[in-house]
Amino acid sequence: MQETPMLFPVAPSEFWKQIKVVVSEVVDAKLATLQTESHSLHDLPEKTLLKASEVCEIFRVSKPTLYAWIRQNKLRSFKIRSRRYFSRADIELVIRQTQLPVNSLNDAV
Repeated sequence: MQETPMLFPVAPSEFWKQIKVVVSEVVDAKLATLQTESHSLHDLPEKTLLKASEVCEIFRVSKPTLYAWIRQNKLRSFKIRSRRYFSRADIELVIRQTQLPVNSLNDAV
């Protein structure tokens, strides 16, 4: 990396070290927050079929986002009359597939 002059009294290499530490701390804090706040598989309602509003709440997304995921084949849904339902097993599978180990994210920083 080429040394770039900066307008504050810190050597560029020290500046980047400090930035890396700060970013690492922020990522660790965010991961800790997500782990405590995220819905685990045990938090899912015990119903076989979930309504769109329940799935939105689980993933903390809006209905337009949910329907975009359906169009992108990220989630499967079932239409019964005018309502759309989601299989609890499918939602559990998506949650399991999207959970990343904490160590893999720390290694990226």
